[in-house]
Amino acid sequence: MALMVKGIFKLPLRGLEGFLNSIFMLINVPLKSPTYTCISNAIGNRKS
Repeated sequence: MALMVKGIFKLPLRGLEGFLNSIFMLINVPLKSPTYTCISNAIGNRKS
């Protein structure tokens, strides 16, 4: 999900992390987004 949001809003990874945390807080969901390093690793894994 994080990679789709990154593609839609064209956010840097750190901005994406904060954006997702804000969305989860606004909709009152007790989740945290993955850290930007986890997202970066996921991007690297998809390319290889």
